[in-house]
Amino acid sequence: MKPMEVSKLIKEYLQEAKMMQIATLGGDQLWICTVYFVADEKLNLYWISTPDRRHSQEIKAHNKAAIAISVKYDKNPIIGIQSEGYADVVSDAEQVAKIMKSYAALYNTGQDFYDNFIAGKNKHLLYQFVPKKFILFDEVNFPNNSRVEWKPQQ
Repeated sequence: MKPMEVSKLIKEYLQEAKMMQIATLGGDQLWICTVYFVADEKLNLYWISTPDRRHSQEIKAHNKAAIAISVKYDKNPIIGIQSEGYADVVSDAEQVAKIMKSYAALYNTGQDFYDNFIAGKNKHLLYQFVPKKFILFDEVNFPNNSRVEWKPQQ
């Protein structure tokens, strides 16, 4: 198994999946929530949320996070992705516009939603997860050794 094969599979799976769980830490207690997401070409993951949500507050205080994505889970063999990294609010207007175009198209939220988000007329912010390491669990492509670690070049 070559690193290029693993990275290609992760990229494909991130385009297929729509929901992820993100784990955050507040004090000595972990928290996990489910969000819709999009991925960019560097495999960063993005979602929208309000700043008053627990996970948003915990990201503001401590930006380490982890994610889990179920790609194929309805029956064996299964495929999933886990990653550890860092999360933060995206503040660059150009990046927000680019990612929100992808988000709005994928989830069919419409032009009004996009326009209002870009104009700051709703209470949501765009968040980014930057992965430091992926764990691909893929019983389809790697049935004899299904747990594969891969680190992206950022």
